[in-house]
Amino acid sequence: MTMINAFSDKQVGFFHAILNSSNSPILITDALTPDNSIIYVNRAFERVTQYTAAEVLGKNCRLLQGTDRDQSSRQLLVDAINSGQPCDCLIRNYRKDGELFCNQLYMFPIRDDQGTVTNFVGIQHDVTASHTTRSALEELRVAIEHSIDVYLKVDADATVIEANKALYAVFGWMPEELIGQSVFKLVPPDREAEVHQNLTRQFAIREPQSLTGRYLRRDGDSAHVEWTLSTGAGNDSLICLGRDITEKHQVAEEARRANERNAAILMSITEGCFSVDRNWIVTYINPQGEKWLRRSAQDLVGKNLWWEFPEAIESAFYHTYHQALQTNSFASCDSYYEPLGVWFEARAYPFPEGLTVFFMDITERKNAEATLIRSASYDQMTGLMNRSACLSAIQQRLEKARHLGIPLAILFIDIDRFKEVNDAFGHRVGDQVLIEIARRLIAFSDDYKIPARISGDEFIFVLSNTLPEAAKAFSESLIDAIAAPLEVDGVNITLGASIGIAFSAEGDIAADELVNQADTAMYWAKDGGRHAASLYSADIDRWGTQRLKLRHEIRPAIELQQFVLHYQPQFRLKDNTIAGAEALVRWQHPKLGLLSPAAFLEIAEASPAINELGAWVFDEACRQLALWNQQGCNLVMSINVSARQLGNYSLPEMVASCVRKHGIDPGCIKIEITESMLSQDFSTAETVLLKLKELGFRIALDDFGTGYSNFTYLNRFPVTSLKIDRSFVQPITHDASALAMLNGIIGLAKSLKLSVICEGVETEPQRTMLRTTNCDLIQGYLTGRPVPPDEFFELFLPNRRQ
Repeated sequence: MTMINAFSDKQVGFFHAILNSSNSPILITDALTPDNSIIYVNRAFERVTQYTAAEVLGKNCRLLQGTDRDQSSRQLLVDAINSGQPCDCLIRNYRKDGELFCNQLYMFPIRDDQGTVTNFVGIQHDVTASHTTRSALEELRVAIEHSIDVYLKVDADATVIEANKALYAVFGWMPEELIGQSVFKLVPPDREAEVHQNLTRQFAIREPQSLTGRYLRRDGDSAHVEWTLSTGAGNDSLICLGRDITEKHQVAEEARRANERNAAILMSITEGCFSVDRNWIVTYINPQGEKWLRRSAQDLVGKNLWWEFPEAIESAFYHTYHQALQTNSFASCDSYYEPLGVWFEARAYPFPEGLTVFFMDITERKNAEATLIRSASYDQMTGLMNRSACLSAIQQRLEKARHLGIPLAILFIDIDRFKEVNDAFGHRVGDQVLIEIARRLIAFSDDYKIPARISGDEFIFVLSNTLPEAAKAFSESLIDAIAAPLEVDGVNITLGASIGIAFSAEGDIAADELVNQADTAMYWAKDGGRHAASLYSADIDRWGTQRLKLRHEIRPAIELQQFVLHYQPQFRLKDNTIAGAEALVRWQHPKLGLLSPAAFLEIAEASPAINELGAWVFDEACRQLALWNQQGCNLVMSINVSARQLGNYSLPEMVASCVRKHGIDPGCIKIEITESMLSQDFSTAETVLLKLKELGFRIALDDFGTGYSNFTYLNRFPVTSLKIDRSFVQPITHDASALAMLNGIIGLAKSLKLSVICEGVETEPQRTMLRTTNCDLIQGYLTGRPVPPDEFFELFLPNRRQ
């Protein structure tokens, strides 16, 4: 329910604040877990139940009933949950200290786009007081039915001549104590004149009359009594029958005050609200409802809802409201209302006289959802399917291909020497090249041929209903199209491509396995001279194992000190002063030359030696930082850790040992992690990161914005800074929406008190645009490429030499 821009981020915070500001306890459960466990409670829930969120998250709501499970309403609730229906019931709950409280629970399901119930939301109302009051009133009613009301006989001068024992219960006087006394002992001074007038009038009219008012008890307290006066025999006395209505008066007064409060709430809430009677005549609409419907209360109240909004007839709103009235149960929907151009979420609550509807304008949320769905499925730069969506499409087509008995082909396309384009002309030119390549691939697509971009310069084509010969011919056509010269910013560029082809076999094969086969075939094509296509085979599979040799060379390379670190500077945006450096590992291979991480890091991360390599990188970066500190520098060193390191509980002790060894303040070390690492083992990652934060290290979330669950990571993990991916920075000079999105992300980070660094800054206009934001640091080719430590010192720290 989030949109990555400034407005939706405020909206997310706004709705979060609403939930926590509600006086009604609210909880949300995960219907997809086996025990329908609680995943959210608001502050009112904690206050009413005395349980903290930490004590209930992950548990079932039944903990609130303790051992009091034999409640008929619990079965109603269980049946509603099992059938995915809403439920409104009264249930007995117990606070943490064991105190009973009565809870009016309204529970309703949340469904995804496929109609699957994903969550249940419970809105609770603590009705203990009113429930107790109703019980007391019921007991009073029964008592009155079986007891004699206060009975007084009063003569013409207002002297009490007879009384019954109920007098004591109501007024605190024993009958014998009041007999012979003036009845005005029961009358407050400010009402004596009024009561005297009524008594005199009763002697005159002789017809019974009723009087209700405030009277005095013996102890000085007040009692509200309803009297029936009639003239006694002989017209020389009055018979006064009095009923104590003090509690009834208090309940009525409380109800009056509650109604006033409810009216004030409805006038001020941020939701729209209107009511109709059972003939669909509008009886009420609050100010927010007037604003969203663009109609005044004066214009609507007293008129038929459907006559005033004829375009809504037969809409989702129309059917939902009718369903609520017909079934006398809650109903809800969200739908687009064309005349106003707005998405509304509506919740209809029937009551005996009609229907009340609460509704909200959710247009921004719907737009955010659409953006997130597209972001989750499509590559932002090229518009092609991303890796996740591609694998899903392959799996679906594999199932169809198996059903029809027709093989499916996967073409794995890698642009030859594309890194040289980035190195020579910068990433902006490289991005334009990738966009053009994607455009050329799209030209070959149809219902049976689907292109996707799965990583930097790697693409996939999914071919249905094709044979090996046709797939090979199609691959050659793609190679020719990619090889056609292109021009970007006056630069003529010609590229080649290598393609691997893999076919689904008779048996089952997973989508990722088929992609891996095509990937292996692609590397065979590259090894054979590039600019060619190769069909996966057993021989190619055996060749693929040769790539593992590099993996086995990693540990000896560590021992032989073949790895080196280069450093890329990070500058403060406000004054262009250097703030830190990021340590980037390189492999000085004796045969292959200087290898960038792209050539070996993926292999290294799959190797048992990754922890040794990671430990060396950390130690070497700390050693270099200590040396620069001795030379008068004051930098923050950013060091990347691998997924395997993050999943190792010994990481905090290892890094703590390094900073102690080199005499460095842990606050000068920023440990960089990526979203993909966090998604592998939430629990371990959380434990390790919390320990690192406790030790004083800074923690940066790298490549922010390239994944799907960023907000989950920010909420759960102790991140201190955010590195925004270059894909958000590149378009800001020519796309206003891109700058708005970047501002939204930075605004989110600042609201969480995180520092922000933008990566991939390559041009002066980009830096100029970033100065209009709250970004703290920048990093990229504009300010400095990764270089060896000596060169870093000469280029970026010339004034630090002592």
